Amino acid sequence: MVANERENATVQVKVRLYAGLRRYLPELSLGQSLPLQLPQGTTIGEMLDQLGIPRTETKSCFVNGIQREFSYQLKEGDDLAAFPPVAGGCGEGPTQPSIR
Repeated sequence: MVANERENATVQVKVRLYAGLRRYLPELSLGQSLPLQLPQGTTIGEMLDQLGIPRTETKSCFVNGIQREFSYQLKEGDDLAAFPPVAGGCGEGPTQPSIR
């Protein structure tokens, strides 16, 4: 590949947003992915910036089922899932009301 071809090289990826992040792509239906053509070498963080999704609102990104950092360079055919911070979790639930 010559230098000019490398400069123009792109990768095709699919992006899915979950929970509160979906508001940034309201045109997508639930579970639908957004196909993107990005310049080769684009990182997850740069892709979020291009989509107008604040990095501070994105807690976890998984590429092909593996958690990745914002600095990960996306590759041809990657399937990215982005999640916001999530509240809640395990532990004792609310106490049961007493029956009198």
